[in-house]
Amino acid sequence: MTPLTIVTEMDLCKIPEPPSVECSRATLTKVARECLYHREKRMSVDLVHDKVEKDLIQEVESINGCQERMRCSLDAANSQLASNRAAEHELDRDINDKLIAHRIDDKCHYLRNTSDGISYFRGVENIDATVSMPESWAKFTDNNILPSQNERAASAKLRHDIETLLNTTSNEMWNHFNSVNVAFTNRMSEVADAKNRLQTHLAKTLQEIFQTEMLIEALKKAIRDKESPLKVAHTRLDERTRRPSVELCQDATQLWLVSEVREIDDTIQRLRERLYEAEKTLQMLVNTKVTLEHGLSIKANSLFIDHEKCMSMRKSFPSTPRLVGYT
Repeated sequence: MTPLTIVTEMDLCKIPEPPSVECSRATLTKVARECLYHREKRMSVDLVHDKVEKDLIQEVESINGCQERMRCSLDAANSQLASNRAAEHELDRDINDKLIAHRIDDKCHYLRNTSDGISYFRGVENIDATVSMPESWAKFTDNNILPSQNERAASAKLRHDIETLLNTTSNEMWNHFNSVNVAFTNRMSEVADAKNRLQTHLAKTLQEIFQTEMLIEALKKAIRDKESPLKVAHTRLDERTRRPSVELCQDATQLWLVSEVREIDDTIQRLRERLYEAEKTLQMLVNTKVTLEHGLSIKANSLFIDHEKCMSMRKSFPSTPRLVGYT
């Protein structure tokens, strides 16, 4: 292998950082952080440190760890690149010197007695301008080639290590990404089930409210219906108090009228008690309705955040980045 060939391969062994590597990790970090930010807008009992949130935090930590390892690899790649360029510089300088020497020797080789430009240079044979011997000349070139070979070997190893790191970190992030998506799916299923149960209870509560309101109206009507008979009984008793002298007799009619008034009073009292209980029940049902509706709004908000805000950003995983180069 000639030094010129080595230079070419050295140039091909530069180790650039693929732009998609940092970009994909930054994108994943942004997605995970935005999911955490959106989930902070959950309300009331749904604002819980659930498995989704734990997995999202682990995902961010994993991505940060991957980024840190990639930064270390990038530093190593930049250091190796500097070493490669230093070796390349030495080879370039050696090659240029050899090209100049080759042109001079080639020119001397073709000089003839009839060549133009030949002349006397008195005493030139006594001038010793040499700085090396054939052995040291060859050793100098070998000393330039050997470091370049070592740097190329180190570059190849570093490229392999970076390729392995890229695959490892990509697999790690994919596992976390998939785990978070599964957690999201399970959580959305749980919230949807809870929302459906709330809707079922709300429907039953609305039915009970309707029936209770009907009962209240019936009780009020029953109380109103008892008012006229009670007035009649009271009026009869009042009129009979005006009977003269011994006609103020506690006869059967008197007894029946008193009994009727008391019976109607008892009935109205029982109806009012039932009305009071029904109104209390109605108030409880209305409160339950408000609570269920609030719970439904909480679940709907949570589903919207997880499904529309978060999962819409997590539909696809960035393609696995690869280090493109030469071996």
